[in-house]
Amino acid sequence: MSENKYHPIDCNYYDELVLLVMQKKECEIVYRNSAEEQVHVITKIADVFTKEKAEYLKLEDGQLIRLDHLISADGKENKLSCS
Repeated sequence: MSENKYHPIDCNYYDELVLLVMQKKECEIVYRNSAEEQVHVITKIADVFTKEKAEYLKLEDGQLIRLDHLISADGKENKLSCS
């Protein structure tokens, strides 16, 4: 995916991420880094938010992951929006 053009994710999946923030539990996060490599981390999700027309996941250590680079969270696969 292009680093500049954001591809929206499914609204229901976004809601699942918000639920993980509220539960404050550790979960496995899998995402693609800038080198297109898959990265796996076990951490808590601190926040999910929108900034400059893109959605982000903020991990407890402050790291930001753009949601269209997210592969899965807590075993649930990311789905891109149908729109």
